[in-house]
Amino acid sequence: MILQFISVLLIANLTMGQQSDCKVLMPAISGKYSGECKKGLANGNGAAQGTDHYEGHFSKGLPDGQGTYTWPNGSYFQGEWVKGLKNGIGKMVYRTLAGDSLVTGYWEKDNYKGKKIIASNKITRNLGVVRYSFRKINDNGNDMVIKIFLGGELNTNIEDFSMAYDSGDQYERGSSYGIQNIRFPLSVKITYRTWNQFHSSQSDITFEFELSEPGKWELTLVN
Repeated sequence: MILQFISVLLIANLTMGQQSDCKVLMPAISGKYSGECKKGLANGNGAAQGTDHYEGHFSKGLPDGQGTYTWPNGSYFQGEWVKGLKNGIGKMVYRTLAGDSLVTGYWEKDNYKGKKIIASNKITRNLGVVRYSFRKINDNGNDMVIKIFLGGELNTNIEDFSMAYDSGDQYERGSSYGIQNIRFPLSVKITYRTWNQFHSSQSDITFEFELSEPGKWELTLVN
């Protein structure tokens, strides 16, 4: 029994030591932490208290996953977090002298995006494109490059290529096309004629889309 009691004390002391050494990397909640820990950082379910309070899931020292963050005045956000930022579905309750106000919907990188997710791109017409994909390269650009593929390679059998767009300047670079100096949202209509892979017949292609989210983009079309 004595040995068991000593073992329990040793385990408890070790656990307390791990908690005291476990860091939260967000300054406003980095005073006290209790919960799961990994490699010296809050990781898993836990609670952190500083000037603000957070209770929920952590990853690598930051709120990540489902959790509730509370400010000193009682306002709180309950929802999804990614790397210490509100990101995903959630609700924000503001405590004021005039009463509480509630905001629900979607957040992205701490910014409220609205009641529902607005797609960054919308296809309005597609004639002849087998597959397509939009890829955001980074958030800082205002241009997009358009690459057209046939049989796994860049399509060099294109004729009468044209683009109609409501902002920006068109350019060509090798076998790729692009638009730079874009003001978003952007509407584009692409038309061209292409041979098939065996160069035995031609098809007329029309692809129209709208792009609402600023950034540097790459559009891939496959015939």
